[in-house]
Amino acid sequence: MKILRAYKYRIYPNKTQEVLLNKTFGCVRFFWNYQVATFRTYDKETNPNVKFKTSTELRKEFEWMKEVSAAAIQQKEIDFNQLLKQLFSKTRKKKIGFPSFKKKKGRNSFRLPNQKFKVIGNKIQLEKIGKIRMVIDRELPDGKLMSVTISKNPSGQYFASILIETEVTPKTKTNKEVGIDLGIKTFATQSDEIEIDNPKFLRKSQAKLQRLQRHLSRKQKGSHRYERCRLKIARLHQKISNQRNWFLHNYTTFLVNNYDRIFIEDLNVNGMLKNHCLAGAISDVSWSKFVSILEYKCNWYGKEVIKVDRFFASSKTCKCGAKNDDLKLSDREWTCKSCGVVNQRDLLAAQNILNEGRRSLGDLTDAEAEVTKPTKRLKSEMSSFGIKI
Repeated sequence: MKILRAYKYRIYPNKTQEVLLNKTFGCVRFFWNYQVATFRTYDKETNPNVKFKTSTELRKEFEWMKEVSAAAIQQKEIDFNQLLKQLFSKTRKKKIGFPSFKKKKGRNSFRLPNQKFKVIGNKIQLEKIGKIRMVIDRELPDGKLMSVTISKNPSGQYFASILIETEVTPKTKTNKEVGIDLGIKTFATQSDEIEIDNPKFLRKSQAKLQRLQRHLSRKQKGSHRYERCRLKIARLHQKISNQRNWFLHNYTTFLVNNYDRIFIEDLNVNGMLKNHCLAGAISDVSWSKFVSILEYKCNWYGKEVIKVDRFFASSKTCKCGAKNDDLKLSDREWTCKSCGVVNQRDLLAAQNILNEGRRSLGDLTDAEAEVTKPTKRLKSEMSSFGIKI
């Protein structure tokens, strides 16, 4: 199966190339903000017909925009037109918000099509910028180069994300299934009794982050000391993000390698974030990103992700069928009044998600699914990934 896959590499431009890259970021940002400002002039009575200027017209009006590649601005024009199309689409299920202005201090990026860049050895050649040194930590596969996105994060690091059309071989079938209950105390509890600890990367760095933010509040905005302190905070945030991505990619790869069907709960994360007592912990645990990564990896490698209805009471329903409506969030185990069995809340939820998912697919009747316990091979593989059980 052919898919579009992005390979991201760190690049190290010299001083001259940094100036050219920042000019390109600025021109692309200026074009986007100009279009957003034009969009906001719309008024049903006074200005019903908003006219957007094309990238060619703006390049003629502002001579300094000709210093950078026209293709980068044209790609941003395509993005803006696509956003307007999606914004007013009547068939789109999930509505998107109105376009907002881009900031200079945030993440900056621009995209070039395949005709405007080349990968030559350990360097990438960009139009009007030249060859930039690139650290290739993994080889690019054979395939058609589609585009490259050059980005700069708030901590001042530059990256090149190369999109390539490549062939992906499906993973071998294992004939195993698993139900997963996502949580805060433990990141995930599997139906085969594997528990994945919540790494809490943000919580572990919170004291250092608070200290740096206090230092930043005492600096004069715009000064060199303010900028140095801001960079320290940005680098710490980048470290937390890298740790979280490393953990999520390792765990999702483990699941795709060892299970054919993965059953998870269809969580309403946006609704949960409205609970201010748990919003920080929910954001730190990154359930949405975990599900997103798991879905595209399963799509690549021929595995399945099945979502169970969010209103199914997985934690409150005993194996005998009795339901405990008095269960609180703080109760980690409870005794069934009907059969007297002591249920571990998270493990019970994972096994119920597995059974309910099978039931929804017609693979399970009233009989319970057989729960397989983790083998030594599974545990050793998880340890090799660096995942704490």
